[in-house]
Amino acid sequence: MALFGKKKDENKPEEQNVQNSASSKEMDIILQARKEEEEERKAKIAEREAEQQEYREAVAADMTKAAEAASDVISMFPATDGNERFFMLVDANVYTDPVIEGDEIVTGYLRGKVKKGQEIQVLSGLDDLNRVTVNAIRNDDRELIDEACDQKVELELSKGDFKDPESPDEEKESRVRNFSILTNLPAKEGASEGIRLPAMLCEFSRYQGDQEFFGQLMNAAMKTEFVIPAKVTGGNAHQKRVAFAGLQPKENGGKPMLPAFSGMKGFQKHKAMLTKMGGFNDGINMDFAQLCAIARDENHDGCVVDPLGPVIFSLPKPVLDTAVNTIQYHYLFGENKTAETMRPAPQEAEKPSPKLKEYNVVNLVPGGESNYIQDAVKKFGGSHADIVKIFVVMIVAVEDPQDKAYICIVDCPKEKFDVNCKGLEKVIRPYMRTIRNLQFRPYDKEQFNDEFAERYPWTYNKLSF
Repeated sequence: MALFGKKKDENKPEEQNVQNSASSKEMDIILQARKEEEEERKAKIAEREAEQQEYREAVAADMTKAAEAASDVISMFPATDGNERFFMLVDANVYTDPVIEGDEIVTGYLRGKVKKGQEIQVLSGLDDLNRVTVNAIRNDDRELIDEACDQKVELELSKGDFKDPESPDEEKESRVRNFSILTNLPAKEGASEGIRLPAMLCEFSRYQGDQEFFGQLMNAAMKTEFVIPAKVTGGNAHQKRVAFAGLQPKENGGKPMLPAFSGMKGFQKHKAMLTKMGGFNDGINMDFAQLCAIARDENHDGCVVDPLGPVIFSLPKPVLDTAVNTIQYHYLFGENKTAETMRPAPQEAEKPSPKLKEYNVVNLVPGGESNYIQDAVKKFGGSHADIVKIFVVMIVAVEDPQDKAYICIVDCPKEKFDVNCKGLEKVIRPYMRTIRNLQFRPYDKEQFNDEFAERYPWTYNKLSF
């Protein structure tokens, strides 16, 4: 019977086995690919977590450096009125309703202790020193507290002796600028002892990449009275010789950097060490212009501020070269300020002065950003009664046509020049794309020939009808 039964299909199971085997291999490939994708995803997550951890550690390290430096600075300015010394770098303005109408709220990391009701100083700008009162303090959770120490805070400040705004543009501006320094140092000491620069340097590691911070830091440097270590020998005034200390750069063959302390307190703290190192037991006071005159001469490659800490700040010659050509420098010292200080005897014959760059003055090219800039200037001039005339031209370096800048010459009262320049810069900057440099000059300090007005017409003229 079995011989005559249904024939067995021997090929079918074999084909099924082949299909099953193929399906199994495909599934293995898919599972392997998914496994690799999952491993890659986990690796990316681990990499991001490592980066975040590295960032957190860097921030923590910066905060530790800042706290240690701040403690050092505060120790040099002991309080005498029963309150502990403090300072704070303002990092932002908070636009929420204050406890007292008209107050302004600012944030920052407090160094030292502050109390509600304290009268404090706001140090900022080239000639600004204002007194305000701390009307409220909030911690990082925005809870109202009566005092705070070494923590992130919001301080609500009274209007104090800030002047009333003189224009609609000023009304929109915050009274307390970003990167101002708040402190309870007495007004006289705040102006003369110079806590602003060392206080800003304490926060340097956290904000060194911020251009606005660096600009305000240089602003503070220009207002600082430095103390230069020196060795004075000789008898009477006519026979005295002065030798300045020099810090040799790491690179061989470089010129030394001039050491400069950001105040007498820092110099006095390290005087014994300076005397032991080279007999530099005298300190010569210099303003920023006098410092630049020495640090930019043929014997130096710049200066180092606070070379023995708490924060060392290097100002190479190229940075100083740029600084002496800024509006802020000219505002404080004039364009032809020279150092009137004792100088060491020259060690070698004087080298010829470097050739100054020559520029051609040209009108703005019609169209593009020039049209927007001119419209903004006309609108600004028309809304400010104290401005008589404004014109904007371009300067182009003779030997480098890519070196260009806008020059804005303003005819207005001297006491309004700085405020008007700030306002003009705010309306011009947004349209500057191809040319990034902008300079301002007062009309009454310029000398124009008869052809100048014909070749370069006024961008705005209130006297035109």
